[in-house]
Amino acid sequence: MDGLSTITQKGQVVIPQSIRNLLQLKPATRVYFEVKYNAVVMHPVLSIDQALGMIKTRKRASQADYDKAIREGMAKRFKKTLI
Repeated sequence: MDGLSTITQKGQVVIPQSIRNLLQLKPATRVYFEVKYNAVVMHPVLSIDQALGMIKTRKRASQADYDKAIREGMAKRFKKTLI
């Protein structure tokens, strides 16, 4: 897939809509740039949630594990608001 864009005075480039759709790039998606063979290559950067979702494990979390994690997270957040 090809696309044409122009670099603005601020160094910004608009990624063509067809390419954004193909790569499922949404606003605020972080991207990584690298130079390869005298060309700029852009890669979407996975969020922590996306990356963790790719990790396979044999251990299954129980409802008690979920409840404990929620309680700990709420306690941590509540503690931060009191400080």
